[in-house]
Amino acid sequence: MTFKAVSAIPNGVSLEEYVSKLTPEPTPKAAPSALDVQVSGTHYKNLKIQPVEYIHANNIPFAEGSVIKYVSRWRNKNGIKDLEKAKHFLELLIELERQNGTE
Repeated sequence: MTFKAVSAIPNGVSLEEYVSKLTPEPTPKAAPSALDVQVSGTHYKNLKIQPVEYIHANNIPFAEGSVIKYVSRWRNKNGIKDLEKAKHFLELLIELERQNGTE
């Protein structure tokens, strides 16, 4: 970096104004990805891909996505209770599909 002598400052320009024009604007920090932030807990942090990424990328419907979510986290969050929630969503899915005549 080269420095100019103070005498190189144009007439009518203060030293502070001249220096502020030479100083580069700070680069704004990118906002953290929502996928990097987990609200409340760390139960998805040890997974290579978060359930929401997988569910979204594969256009998986709500009930099926809930099964994936609860089965993915049961060891690191609510244990058997999460497996029971996954089972509940499977039962809901089976019931709804039977009502629709799907089998």
